[in-house]
Amino acid sequence: MQHNSRKKNLLYAIYLLLLLLPCLEIALLILGYRPYQQVDFKIESTPDHCLIPHASLGFALHPGTFQVTINEGLTYTATHGADSIRIAAYEKQGELPAIWFLGCSYTYGMGIDDSLTFPFLVNKNLPQLSAKNFGVPGYGTVQSYLQLKQQLAIQPPPAWVIVNYADFHDERNALTPAYRRDLFMGYQRSNDAVSTLMKTAAVPYVVTSTPGKQIRFCPWDSIYQNWQYRETFASVNFLQDLSDQKQSQQIDKAEVNRYIFQEIKALCDLHRVRLLVTGITPSSKTKETLKVLDALGLETLDISVDLALEEYRNAPYDDHPNAKANAFFAKRITEFISGQ
Repeated sequence: MQHNSRKKNLLYAIYLLLLLLPCLEIALLILGYRPYQQVDFKIESTPDHCLIPHASLGFALHPGTFQVTINEGLTYTATHGADSIRIAAYEKQGELPAIWFLGCSYTYGMGIDDSLTFPFLVNKNLPQLSAKNFGVPGYGTVQSYLQLKQQLAIQPPPAWVIVNYADFHDERNALTPAYRRDLFMGYQRSNDAVSTLMKTAAVPYVVTSTPGKQIRFCPWDSIYQNWQYRETFASVNFLQDLSDQKQSQQIDKAEVNRYIFQEIKALCDLHRVRLLVTGITPSSKTKETLKVLDALGLETLDISVDLALEEYRNAPYDDHPNAKANAFFAKRITEFISGQ
């Protein structure tokens, strides 16, 4: 008797589920919700693979000179040295104090030629210094910290380290579900060979929920997976979004941020390097982060422009800062350093 009762309850639950799921799907469609669609961002380069996998940074620059085309409409030249960093000068004579720029695609100069990037322009404006551009598309501040640590172990410390911070680095530093999705799906859609190419990559991120904050490394094949039928049903997309948001809310991204910058400051203090953190995006979150860093004893500088304006973007093919924006970034940093 009890067995029959359980069977009936199970059948009733299945019936309700089968009834409710179509209702949820229809309701979400009426409300404007849709199955998952990845916004295509196409990057092609000649020769192939201007970005390559890296076992601890996720990805890195492939040495060589590349003609890169974004979304089939914007083409630029990028030169990566044998040291896997983008060139920041054509020629400088003698041994000069160095200035290292660390950051993401904004620092790298996505969408513009070598000589138009702001590290290149700062190098030109300050002949007494020799610049190195460690920026890589897709990096967060956690990669900047790891780069700094690696470079200080193998070469003399620079006079200046400039870490260029954007508010979206918070997601990258914590490797939130939303960033995992955008990173994995974006790479997959940009190039058909990515799945094979990236097998050896591992992406760093910071964990603060365990005793003692630590940096972990996520293998590429574990970055993210869409639920089955997410690209078919709005309801599946909606439910996975809810799951991702819940996981993200459990991450203290502000604490992750503080931890990384304190580690960067400790490294710079140990090696007697002048550290400057710039705010490169004009958001309230970026400005708030700069205030927090000021309180922690770090030097900061807001160099942002209004990227909502097309005059500062590589519009219409790409939303990265264009040559005009980079000239402004360079002017702000040049003025700051010249005033010291």
